[in-house]
Amino acid sequence: MEIGGEEESFELAFRRLPSHRWTGHARAALISLDRKAFAVVCAPQIVPGTGPFLWLMKHAPPSGFQQLPPGGMCVCAYLFVTRDGRILLGRYADDPQWEALAGLDPDRRQNHGKGWTVPATHLKLGEDPRTAARRVGEEALGIHGLRYSEPRSETDFYPSKMVPGEMHYDIWFFVDGTPPKEYGIRVPPWYTELSWQDPRSVPTTAYARGHEDVVARWLSAKTGGGPTEGPAVAR
Repeated sequence: MEIGGEEESFELAFRRLPSHRWTGHARAALISLDRKAFAVVCAPQIVPGTGPFLWLMKHAPPSGFQQLPPGGMCVCAYLFVTRDGRILLGRYADDPQWEALAGLDPDRRQNHGKGWTVPATHLKLGEDPRTAARRVGEEALGIHGLRYSEPRSETDFYPSKMVPGEMHYDIWFFVDGTPPKEYGIRVPPWYTELSWQDPRSVPTTAYARGHEDVVARWLSAKTGGGPTEGPAVAR
């Protein structure tokens, strides 16, 4: 402790503070601490990247991480708009509006524009998945009056294309949407096509972005089956 520009012991320091009358065990415990021990007690106990648990926080405790896994992590909301056993699928247009709508960079919208995709978005920082699904329904699809289910979570874990040799984590939130009876498809300029498709008959090769796995997982839960298992494929 430093008082009057000089470093002093706890004993001398507390003598200089007459308003503090420490007695008994409390005084003995404080006096037994030296300056270095006090510094250790007061310092934030942050040990970046050494903990065994996946705490993803800037101020994670010692048992957690301050950084993302090397292979990255995505948190997404998928909106399954359903009608008569079919789901609404779309094909991306190469439109820069996708960056604001769903966080899609030019490479993704160009590379995946030829296949079917489930309307979806990356979550914004701190965003509720319910809010994210509503953004997809109202902003990306332009459907007003859509009724939304509560989100259901799924996870995926597979080799990363961007970081070879590392695994990528996905956390998915599935939300079902029921459109009003009068809804008719109107294709926004950031899609080249929107179409009702039977998820049981669309070939897996017709999907883009690995969304065949997303649809299979959603369909399995709907039909009472367990999670689908398959070989991990880099995306």
